[in-house]
Amino acid sequence: MMTKHRASSEPKTFAQTFKAGTRLIKTLQRFTSGMGVLAGFLAISLWLNEPKRIEFASWLIPGPAYEIFTNTFNTDAVPSVAYHASKIPANLVDQQAIDSQVLKTESEREAVAKYLSNKYKIAMSASREFVAKAAAVSQEVGLDPTLILAVAAVESSFNPLAESKKGAQGLMQVMTRMHLDKYQLFGGHEAALDPDANLRVGAWILREYIAKGGSLEAGLRLYVGASSSWINDGGYGDKVLAERQRLRQAAGQKYAERVKLIPPIQL
Repeated sequence: MMTKHRASSEPKTFAQTFKAGTRLIKTLQRFTSGMGVLAGFLAISLWLNEPKRIEFASWLIPGPAYEIFTNTFNTDAVPSVAYHASKIPANLVDQQAIDSQVLKTESEREAVAKYLSNKYKIAMSASREFVAKAAAVSQEVGLDPTLILAVAAVESSFNPLAESKKGAQGLMQVMTRMHLDKYQLFGGHEAALDPDANLRVGAWILREYIAKGGSLEAGLRLYVGASSSWINDGGYGDKVLAERQRLRQAAGQKYAERVKLIPPIQL
């Protein structure tokens, strides 16, 4: 009965909308000039059909205004976390976690995408997207994009729908219930399995933990849930750093030469 009711209500709603639009057109035809009818038709089209809003706007709206107009109706736009990440002092973020030059060129991104596609058995098109997303997110959070990719690789093997028994979700296996506040930026916890939102939240958390821990290694321990050096992280940090090195090598970068991740000498 419920299914039948829903099915019958949808045509009715559309019919009512169509009749309202028809009445409006007749009114405009009766009381306005030809230009007024065109404006009325445009108004109805914009009201009823989002693609038409964009199509008509591209005809009638000047360039700068059109850009604002299209962005308003662009449901694919993803909120940036740059502002929130910038609140984490840069001087607290280990320099070993930062590299704004890697994956700058198309050839580097393509090489890394090919490596990920082969190793994790994902389509090349999807692999390219993951690399592009990681590069974009890295600019927002100020972290090395190969580090973000390495975390996603170890955490989920690039399965955006991955979920653990403990409640970790998505590419970066974010503990959603612990970071509900961050997902509010993306409309709520329902965005946890959205790759764009999950990558951003995960990278944002990673930056927080690196700053809190005082080093890249400590930050990775916090990310995986090892709250102190006394708790075994199961080799998690080593796995991430090793994968990061392979990604950099795939990009044609010599890991030791480019970042020099050498443990500080203890005096």
